[in-house]
Amino acid sequence: MKRTSRLSISLLALICWQVINPANTSCDELGEEIDAIMKRPLFKGSSFGILVTELESGKSVYAHRPLALQAPASTTKLVSCGGALGILGKDFRFRTNVVITGELKDGVVNGDLVLIASGDPNLSQRPDGKGRLRFVARDHSYAGFSEADLVPGDPLQTIREMARNIAARGVKEVKGDVVVDDGLFKETRDSFVGNFSAICINDNLVDFTIKPGDKPGDKVQAAWQPDLDPVKVKIEARTTEKAGPRRLWIESTAGPASFVIKGTLPAGSRPTIRVGKLSNPPLAAAHLFAAVLEKEGIRIRGGRQQAAFGPKVYMDYEVVARHISPPFSESVRVTLKVSHNLHATMYPVIVGALHGKRGDRVAGYGKIREFFSRGGLAVNSVLLQSGSGGGRSDSLSARFLVDLLQFMARRKDFAQFFDALPIGGIDGTISGRFKNSPLWGRVRAKTGTLVYKGSFNDQWIYLSKALAGYIDLRTEQRPDDLLCFTILIANTVVPDRGSGVGDLFGAQEDILEAIAGHWRKRVGSVPKKP
Repeated sequence: MKRTSRLSISLLALICWQVINPANTSCDELGEEIDAIMKRPLFKGSSFGILVTELESGKSVYAHRPLALQAPASTTKLVSCGGALGILGKDFRFRTNVVITGELKDGVVNGDLVLIASGDPNLSQRPDGKGRLRFVARDHSYAGFSEADLVPGDPLQTIREMARNIAARGVKEVKGDVVVDDGLFKETRDSFVGNFSAICINDNLVDFTIKPGDKPGDKVQAAWQPDLDPVKVKIEARTTEKAGPRRLWIESTAGPASFVIKGTLPAGSRPTIRVGKLSNPPLAAAHLFAAVLEKEGIRIRGGRQQAAFGPKVYMDYEVVARHISPPFSESVRVTLKVSHNLHATMYPVIVGALHGKRGDRVAGYGKIREFFSRGGLAVNSVLLQSGSGGGRSDSLSARFLVDLLQFMARRKDFAQFFDALPIGGIDGTISGRFKNSPLWGRVRAKTGTLVYKGSFNDQWIYLSKALAGYIDLRTEQRPDDLLCFTILIANTVVPDRGSGVGDLFGAQEDILEAIAGHWRKRVGSVPKKP
């Protein structure tokens, strides 16, 4: 018995040295530092899953319950984005065609004008004309949940360009209907993001900029984009006293793009961004496209319709306009930088439509699973429902995410994947973090947040606060010092959502700084700011 006990103790020490900290620093010192963070009062009911490894060798630097399955929240986008990037290719481009179903003679189309949806998530003002896509750190899709900004420009930029091209072809009149066919997708509903489609104009949103009225009691003032005839807006929200509640929301009503602005806004408030969701994206797109065509002087005699035949039906029809997207790596960059739920939801469906048997997530995830399985990942150890991380049963481990990061780093498209990740203190969803940290500009990572408010006692629970990516500690003398990490924090109850996220993210920053500090002690090198 004594011999067995001594053997167990020896094995435990070896595991501690190899798994917790193989970097010639004290296993106890690093473990105690991180353990103190996990034992903060905030985390009395929480659980952690942490793994940090060396990228070059794959050796573990620190581990705490790395195999525990936890809600990954938006770190799931590493799976949907990495898989779609690998399968579609970094240089893949969406081609959105407009065809006519009848003869064009003397400027008149004797048939319908059909926009064939290709699944391009960025039919908006994002394309900059130089092969890149614009983004802002606080994307408009999060308006109402958090502060948001708008990408500068006209959200109908892309379809206006197509309309101009159609007019340049000599089209002056369409006797038939304006049709949007989104039949590429056979699945168009997600429990987390709602309705979606193979057509995606301005993320299927109408953007509202709302200001208070001149005095309390007045209706608020609002401007919206797109501001075309199909968009109908009724304002019911009122201005309150300066100390009054700031609570605004947009409700959809009957019609292809009809909305009501409701709530209250205190006098003197800054302009506030809110968004209205298009409940039927293809039908709304048909109305918007028809309105843009009419602005270009093209008369539409027929109606505005949606169809779901799919692209193959139109292969023999004449193309009168085409939009070619920037490379797919740019689309992934937008999705990861701003954590775009809709785009990430679309990716598995796109993969299913283009490389699987059907345009749905089951077919798409089947291909993505095969892709990662060939890379050596333990794909049967996880469960995913959604591309965005909002699925109720989504469960990943820190081990799986780190293995994914290691796998992506061995690929030829790693430069594009690495570039797509938010940079601590600089851009994307972690632009506001690591500001006074030695890791400023050296963390490339995907965030994940899943938070709900209870009714029993008005407390908030962060089901997940996740962070996964790379710590870049490379120097000229040590060009391989790149670490992979995942930090999953589950089930943290807080009284306030805003302060809670700050405390949770602060703990993740502290853990990463502890890791980096011990790493530097070992190598005796402090990298300069990038």
